[in-house]
Amino acid sequence: MQIKGKILAVDANLTNLAVLEELLRDEFNLRTAETGEEALEVAHEFRPDLILLDIMMPGIDGYEVCRRLRADSTLRHTKVVMVSAKATVSERLKGYSVGANDYVVKPFEEYELLAKVRVYLRLKSVEEVDQLKSNALNLLGHETRTPLSLLIIPAETLMSNANMDADKQKTLIEIIYRNAKRLHRLFERIVTLCAMKSGKCPFNPEPANLSDVTHEATDKFMKTGAAGSIRIKQQFDTNPVVSIDTGEISMVVTSLLDNAVHFSPPYGVVTICVSSDNGEACLSVTDHGQGIEPDFLPYVFDEFSSIDASHHSEGQGLSLATARQVVLHHNGAISAESTKAAGTTFTIRLPITPNAQAKLEESVFAPDARAEDPSQSQNAAMEQARVYRQQKADKPGL
Repeated sequence: MQIKGKILAVDANLTNLAVLEELLRDEFNLRTAETGEEALEVAHEFRPDLILLDIMMPGIDGYEVCRRLRADSTLRHTKVVMVSAKATVSERLKGYSVGANDYVVKPFEEYELLAKVRVYLRLKSVEEVDQLKSNALNLLGHETRTPLSLLIIPAETLMSNANMDADKQKTLIEIIYRNAKRLHRLFERIVTLCAMKSGKCPFNPEPANLSDVTHEATDKFMKTGAAGSIRIKQQFDTNPVVSIDTGEISMVVTSLLDNAVHFSPPYGVVTICVSSDNGEACLSVTDHGQGIEPDFLPYVFDEFSSIDASHHSEGQGLSLATARQVVLHHNGAISAESTKAAGTTFTIRLPITPNAQAKLEESVFAPDARAEDPSQSQNAAMEQARVYRQQKADKPGL
């Protein structure tokens, strides 16, 4: 599934906005604003990849909007293309001076604008991946020192002492294994995130019941013992059918649960809920920990958001950054709300595919073409149908 680039079109003229909507809405995730003040508000919440920005607007003009956008570090990679009837060289130069990436004069050629939009979206993706790789290299220099030491020292001890007793050997081997796994996880997260950001990570969406996928992932998480003393409460208000890569969404569920457990007080409760709202499936995970600092909340999904790597915890926030990329690949949205000393809620919103339910039922009743014996295929299909009818009786919303 291809990620739809997020575009914010800003213009005081409703006709101009209608033209941009007609041109862009099918290929991109498009939002609009009619004033500079509204543009800044939407940009902060929507986090667009690219902004098409008019200059002459009531209130603050496009130049001032661009200045304020460039002062917002959460939008540092966002591309800004000014689209204006002002055509003089001095006006274009002023646009570049306040931080615009390009300047298009109205009336514009639609397909030229569309080509520019695609180019700048690709450029933003490349810049983000390059920044991630640069940060990763800086991080690895810090993060690998301790686990490498805890690999080398035990290994040297084992090699230099042939008469070591079995219990001590086992202890040293466990230290080596644990730190090798730690390094492996770190490298795996960085490689996965780079692949996702560059669009090279394969996704295989198929119709699935989000409640069932969430329940299965939650049960697996609890069986590993990762919850410790924390009680996980599952609440499924509906059974929305969505088109998802079940493995990737299960990974997101695990990451959010792991994060919630990590920041919960001993013997606390974490609630995971699935519901539906305005044609979207909603998955939320709530903890009752100390909450997230308001100044840090806008950056919670950013990898390496702290400049000083020495203050990162293991994982460097990569799990949440990866979760955001997975959700974006599903054309969904992920957000965080937090109150100090009260807790945090992470919410995922995924589009409900209109024909996903029909496809799911079709896949349930379809014979297994891989079975060599036709009678086995028929028996398997009948058994699948029986299970589905039972599920539907147990869960009327299915």
